[in-house]
Amino acid sequence: MSSIHRKVAPVGRAGHERTVLRLVQGPGVVPTPTAALQGANADPAVVETIAGNGSLADVLAERGRLSETECRAIASRVAAALGAIHERGIVHGDIKPANIVMAPDGDLWIADFDAAGAPSSARLRGTPQRLRNHGTLDRSDDFVGVALLVAECATGILIDPTAEWTASALTQLGCGSELAHDLAAALADPGDPRRVASLLGSSTDALPRAAKLRAGADPSPTVDFEPTAIAGLDPLPTAAEAFPQPSTPVGRQQAIQRTLSESLTWLRNKWTRLSGWLRGRGG
Repeated sequence: MSSIHRKVAPVGRAGHERTVLRLVQGPGVVPTPTAALQGANADPAVVETIAGNGSLADVLAERGRLSETECRAIASRVAAALGAIHERGIVHGDIKPANIVMAPDGDLWIADFDAAGAPSSARLRGTPQRLRNHGTLDRSDDFVGVALLVAECATGILIDPTAEWTASALTQLGCGSELAHDLAAALADPGDPRRVASLLGSSTDALPRAAKLRAGADPSPTVDFEPTAIAGLDPLPTAAEAFPQPSTPVGRQQAIQRTLSESLTWLRNKWTRLSGWLRGRGG
């Protein structure tokens, strides 16, 4: 049975995301909702409302890790869709399992374009643990995201994107030997999308099935990189405030795991206050 992928964009970003979605529509991209799907009185912040089967994050939450053939099939689909998105002059900027929707026909859709923008433009939002470059949007960042996505699917572990990963280290985490070598090569040089797609992709049609229980899991939420001041509320956190990181790669990984629960609670509390403020303005 299909579920509903209902995306609510951050305040002030709904219009931006609608514009980007119209620009990048095509195979492998979540469909833009019609007025009929959204409903006549839909919340203007709701950007995507389509029939879906949860996300790849739900699959990982249910299974822990995926087979190498599944990982390579995911890489092939996502890399191909990103190539088309880049040709339209857009960088997605936030590739991760929670933003890959399981389509009703068994394929994959890239979703959630609220961090997207033109190459070299300032990065306003992102997921800190999944980025090498926090300053500007770059096409290569999307393919680092693909490599991180494959590594997480293969091992069940979110690796540090700023560390220099060897094939040996990735094998120790649980990657198969051949996939580990290909991932190490892709992470070392993500600038050539065709090479990354060739290294990680596969023509084997072995995409994973949707999770039975779909909770919309996102263990590493997207945050604003610049504080957004709203009257009566504290500013939204910067990346450094939301996810403080020690200097070493191992320390960063451990700190993320320790503080994730606290950070999520903090962000939920902020959203609750924001929702109350908005309801008050509406009344």
